[in-house]
Amino acid sequence: MKIWTVSNQKGGVGKTTTAVSLGGLLAAQGQRVLLLDLDPQGSLTSYFRLNPDAIEHSLYSLFEARANDREIQTLDDLLQGTGVDGLSLIPASTAMATLDRQLGARDGMGLVIKQALQRLQDCFDYVIMDCPPMLGVLMVNALAACEQLLIPVQTEFLALKGLERMLRTLEMITHSRGDDLAYTVIPTFFDRRTR
Repeated sequence: MKIWTVSNQKGGVGKTTTAVSLGGLLAAQGQRVLLLDLDPQGSLTSYFRLNPDAIEHSLYSLFEARANDREIQTLDDLLQGTGVDGLSLIPASTAMATLDRQLGARDGMGLVIKQALQRLQDCFDYVIMDCPPMLGVLMVNALAACEQLLIPVQTEFLALKGLERMLRTLEMITHSRGDDLAYTVIPTFFDRRTR
């Protein structure tokens, strides 16, 4: 199972569009793909016509179980269909916005997703995680769990600041993981007319 994270510490750069496009393309090629919406805004969730305000069980449930020393439920319990063959979703809920404040300082919060994904090893060919635009427990989890980081970047000057922050975060995560994390910068919103 290949695990990819789509992340940038800047909003509006095309993270969700990149995740949906890659997931759809891979599913169309016969791959079994799991999309994880880690952004409390829930754009990926909304794309599949689910309401992040109405989701009762999301990834937040995994973190809550870990914080309360309960058995972590499996990701199977959180899976939603997307209407696309070979493409599954674990949706976001707005409750995830409180994760850093409520549970972020508890021990073991940085590896919750990695440990949960290990149980799905034989169920999917690809996992694609759509991250929020800020560094926090959710982004740290995604970076700790993945083997490939995809960084969408707008082709404009101000977008480089987000890329710089993301590369600094990558350096920090790489140091704590003890191994290199491959990354690819994906130019988005390209306009040939712009110089």
